[in-house]
Amino acid sequence: MRGLLTCVNHPIAMPHRPARPPLHDTAAWLLGRAPTASDGTPATELAAAAARLPCPVPEPLRTFYAAVGRTPALMQGFQRFAAPHEWECLGDKLLFMEENQGVCWWATDAQQQVWQTTDLDAPDWYAEQGDLETFLHSIAYYQMAQGGYPHCGLRAATGAIATPHGLQGWLQTLPAQPVVDLGGLHIYTVGPQALVWHLGSEADAPLAVADPGVFLSVLDGVQFNALCERWGFDDLG
Repeated sequence: MRGLLTCVNHPIAMPHRPARPPLHDTAAWLLGRAPTASDGTPATELAAAAARLPCPVPEPLRTFYAAVGRTPALMQGFQRFAAPHEWECLGDKLLFMEENQGVCWWATDAQQQVWQTTDLDAPDWYAEQGDLETFLHSIAYYQMAQGGYPHCGLRAATGAIATPHGLQGWLQTLPAQPVVDLGGLHIYTVGPQALVWHLGSEADAPLAVADPGVFLSVLDGVQFNALCERWGFDDLG
């Protein structure tokens, strides 16, 4: 399955998106509390990393690390953000994130464009659609969905949610609020620190559900069990 934040060899189209909250607010919602000083990378460490690099560190990346740069769930829940002392420049691009199996890497530049490559020795860069802040918002949700939250369930793509129309009708009953709709990845909030998400099955039918189905990722175990029972998710353990 391919979607946002997986390795691709072509640009990803991005739909129109509503205004975003500040990155700090997104992190606070995902954590269920306001980030504290211990969650973020100290300003002195960020300044030291920026000072040694020949390429710029864009402000959204500084803001993200300052808020949650030492929060494992957000920095390593699925893909791996590099620690500031590991940042490196490839030409005019700052390398900041590695795919969880080391298959590809992401970088950004002074224009806050996000780039992806599958080869660090001879990079062939592909542009992600949307700016760096959009990318960081999306991956923050994806990090928690894919492992940052300890409880995950699955509902197979059958029955009421087997078609795009059925899926949208079901989501409206939850109710689900869309927060990520990018590159075939769809994530919705369905309660405090609770996410429903899925990948699109086809490029020409992005709202269809790819196998194995729709996932539920939740921070709190009691809430997770209640939502699984209410909406028919199986606990993935």
